[in-house]
Amino acid sequence: MASATLGVISLINDMLASGDIPDLVSEEEVDMIVTSIRVELRVLGLVDTHENSWNFIDHIRRQLKVVLCFSPVGFTLRTRERKFPALVNCTAID
Repeated sequence: MASATLGVISLINDMLASGDIPDLVSEEEVDMIVTSIRVELRVLGLVDTHENSWNFIDHIRRQLKVVLCFSPVGFTLRTRERKFPALVNCTAID
């Protein structure tokens, strides 16, 4: 269980640090996503170009909010902050 948790935290750290997770989706899945976005663009009355599709996806990415909850009790959070610095550097902590 701990290994799986660290794997997920590692992916979140990468996403926070760079805005991208390499190899998250396959090329086939990317094509499927772009195709479905093009359908949505036509419904919205926009031209369904590749550039407009990526602009729409980028707009969604900017609007995405992620909430992470960690217990501040004990040393676990401190250890994770050292291993995954983007959890502190690229977030707002409340």
